[in-house]
Amino acid sequence: MQNSVIFLFLKIGDDNLNFSELNISDSIKNAVERKGFSKVSEIQEKVIPTALEGRDIVGKSKTGTGKTAAFAIPLVEKIRSGNANSALIVVPTRELARQVKEEIASIAAGSKIRAIAVFGGQNIRRQMDLLRRNPEIIVGTPGRLLDLAQRNALDFRGTKFLVLDEADKMYDMGFRDDVDRIISLLPKERQTMLFSATMPHDILTLIDRHLNENKIVFDLAEDNAPVQEIEQYYVLVDRRQKIDALRKVLSADSSKTLVFCRTKRTVDWLERQLSRRGVRALAIHGDKPQNARNRILENFKSSSGKVLIATDIVARGIHVDDIDNVVNFDFPEESETYLHRIGRTARQGRKGRAISFCSNVMELDTLENVGARNNTVIHQLQ
Repeated sequence: MQNSVIFLFLKIGDDNLNFSELNISDSIKNAVERKGFSKVSEIQEKVIPTALEGRDIVGKSKTGTGKTAAFAIPLVEKIRSGNANSALIVVPTRELARQVKEEIASIAAGSKIRAIAVFGGQNIRRQMDLLRRNPEIIVGTPGRLLDLAQRNALDFRGTKFLVLDEADKMYDMGFRDDVDRIISLLPKERQTMLFSATMPHDILTLIDRHLNENKIVFDLAEDNAPVQEIEQYYVLVDRRQKIDALRKVLSADSSKTLVFCRTKRTVDWLERQLSRRGVRALAIHGDKPQNARNRILENFKSSSGKVLIATDIVARGIHVDDIDNVVNFDFPEESETYLHRIGRTARQGRKGRAISFCSNVMELDTLENVGARNNTVIHQLQ
């Protein structure tokens, strides 16, 4: 029997609520205020009250819309201190696990709710020790969660809340079976929230199988936010001249800049080339050790590194709110990748700029088509 779904198509506006108007505890309001946030984003305005009611939720939204706080605030509000493993948040990457855990910790700062992150690349014994302290919220990647469960270090019998974040990305990375196995370990009586930028057939099947029939889907996919807040440009440049073009862009603007390359090899090569030209840049990709990646991201966040060169591992999962510019050094292979990349800027109501290097007519045509689909004109950078 087909589950019934209520679809709510949301439009971004300027009359969003303040956090002070939400029916949440003063400790959370104070925590949000300390983070410097006052206005609630559209998905937060819709998801938070609905989640507090106990409804299952699907949030379809582009990156940068504030969905982490949209599910984190209800979890911190509803979970009681001392109820171990009350909430499980499953994410596709180590970086996202760390980011989500940090976001929850900042929101829960005025409470006794504790969150930990578990993922591969770190000592599993240490993570098992953290679990023995009975944290209320666990954020983890699928493989490590299953590994901990198989070692009897993780017990889901008391789990009342499940969040699947970046669900489409998890499926793209081959975690479909792992996600199904994790869900099979959870109590059937629970509240489930799923967030995804796209809704391919496999994700719709997942929703039908594992979410309640009274679920609500909040769909922001047709909105232009945050794309409408991003000034988008292109540069026609010969492949052999791209480094000089990038150096010119960087020298003209000293703001925090994220540069995307297609491969790990190009990231390392570009870092060396910029260094030879007197431009200090950080570089990050999947082959770097986890501790090195953590250190690089912290340096970038703290502005000790103004330029970060990265592969698409950063496009979905790394949240740095004050990135001013995104540069596509290598043209993205898919339009979805382009949108996720540029979504790293113009976050939390800020403005941003995206610059794409186009080396042939096909890339320029692709870029113009993306702009047309999003009601955006992409200008040539002068």
